[in-house]
Amino acid sequence: MTGPRREPAGGRRRRRTRAGTDLSREIYIDAAVNLIENRGAAVLSARTLASAVGADPSALYRYFGSVDDVLRAVADRMIGIALDNWSRSEHWMDSLADLARAIYGVYVNEFPQTGFAVATRTTGLDNEIRVVELTIGLLRDGGFDDETAAHRFRSLADFLLGQAMLEAAFLSLSPEVRSSDNAAWQELAERVPHTEAPHAAAAAPHLRALMLRSSFESSLQLVMSGLDASPRRAS
Repeated sequence: MTGPRREPAGGRRRRRTRAGTDLSREIYIDAAVNLIENRGAAVLSARTLASAVGADPSALYRYFGSVDDVLRAVADRMIGIALDNWSRSEHWMDSLADLARAIYGVYVNEFPQTGFAVATRTTGLDNEIRVVELTIGLLRDGGFDDETAAHRFRSLADFLLGQAMLEAAFLSLSPEVRSSDNAAWQELAERVPHTEAPHAAAAAPHLRALMLRSSFESSLQLVMSGLDASPRRAS
């Protein structure tokens, strides 16, 4: 797994752990990501984080107001990594699609357990504000007025995070469960009664392949096509 990015601790004075490591907000975020990826978000607590960084549980509160604040910071870290992976293209739609791909890639391909845990969270932090600013700006470049851009932003965010959460959740299942679910689609043609479900039976050979791979790229293209065809002004 690619190691989480570390950034300066925003001017906070660093403290040393029992092992001599400098404590900072970023050290706690690193530890939280590693815990989530290996054990799931439910294990996050002041004690598990303290054990991970080698400090007393109370040290956490020098940098965060609560364990939930750590999770929000983790969510903002995911967005920041995606922004680092993204670059603007010449056309606003290409830029917007590439931004969606960058965020999806971090949530699903790089940190799936963490992506599943934080996809529903609002951080209110710097990277989230950056991505809102970029997205609204790109939509305005496409000719959308402020109100319509806000509506389109909401729809795009829900599509992207919903898709990422769905796929990250599937990857979080055990290999045995994923294999069983995939087998159900592979065997669909044999199980569907043609007389009772003729449409499903006709589509079954295609679904057998389609349901075993991500639909993100085809869904993204569909969403972008609809966006380009939608009105630029609020009625």
